Amino acid sequence: MACGERVEVTETYWSVCWKWFVPYPCKKSRTVTRYQYDFTPWRTRFSWSPFRRKYQGCCGGLLYEWSYWTWSPFGTGNGPWVYTPWKYYSKGTIGSIGNCPFNDGGDIL
Repeated sequence: MACGERVEVTETYWSVCWKWFVPYPCKKSRTVTRYQYDFTPWRTRFSWSPFRRKYQGCCGGLLYEWSYWTWSPFGTGNGPWVYTPWKYYSKGTIGSIGNCPFNDGGDIL
C-alpha cells in the first residue's frame, strides 16, 4: 500500500502537431513525478465552491483530506464511504488529518 510514495508516471495529453506547415491535433506523452496514494475507503466531503472538489481517504491507517480545482456547479455533498480501492496520483504530498476512523485502517480482508 503506497501512501505518498514518489513515482514516475507517463501522462498523455492533446497538443498541436505540424506537418507541411499544417497544424493538426495529436496526442503526446511525457513522464512526470507524482505521489501515489492507495485509498480504501474514501469519500467525497461537503464543499460549497463550484470550482473545488473535496475528498477524504484512508491509507496506511491514517486519514487524508485533499481538494482540487474542477468544475462542480452544484458543489459536493457528504458521500458514503466507498470501499473500492482508489489509486490516486497527486502532484504534491497530501497531509494527514489524523487516524483513520476504522479500527482496521479501512482495509478489507
